[in-house]
Amino acid sequence: MVRVGILGSVGSGKTFIANIFKELSFNIFSADNEVANIYKNNKIVNKKIAKFFKLKLYKGKINKQDLRDSLKKNPKKFKFLNKTIHPIVRKRLAIFLSRFKKNKLVVLDIPLLVENKMLNFVDILVLVKTRSNSFLSRIKKRKNLNKQFLNILKKQQVCEKIKEGYADFIIYNSSKNKVKLQVKNIIDKILLN
Repeated sequence: MVRVGILGSVGSGKTFIANIFKELSFNIFSADNEVANIYKNNKIVNKKIAKFFKLKLYKGKINKQDLRDSLKKNPKKFKFLNKTIHPIVRKRLAIFLSRFKKNKLVVLDIPLLVENKMLNFVDILVLVKTRSNSFLSRIKKRKNLNKQFLNILKKQQVCEKIKEGYADFIIYNSSKNKVKLQVKNIIDKILLN
């Protein structure tokens, strides 16, 4: 099994690229989806986070806007959040890899792959790059990302130049057809080797 990791800045289109792999019948591990499931279903974690951030729970769940507001006031608190959530995501990743170990190729959409020292989970790294105007229009569509919170998220990530140094392939995220062609070319190169 070849494990393909997707790298890119916030708003570069990592999930868009992962979904193209999915359309082409490859299994995807989405760390963002796993984190969303933790917030939705894991009452123990929600209690821990609520206690640490002094937040109220609503039907056992955290109000994400309250959490973002707290992180804006004190971005250093991301460390606690990462320590609480990332071990669970890693366990789910291990289960995913075990479940699909007979597949030729799987895709790991993990935003902080480099930052969380998870490169040992991947064999091939694909960096997604996008033009700044495309990036800005994509970010504006995200209701939960204002400029201040976006800057906080960016500070959690290493710069694109460093990620480029790790990349085996680069995808230039422009139109869907061009991107799909790039993805197919990468799949061919990986599976034909």
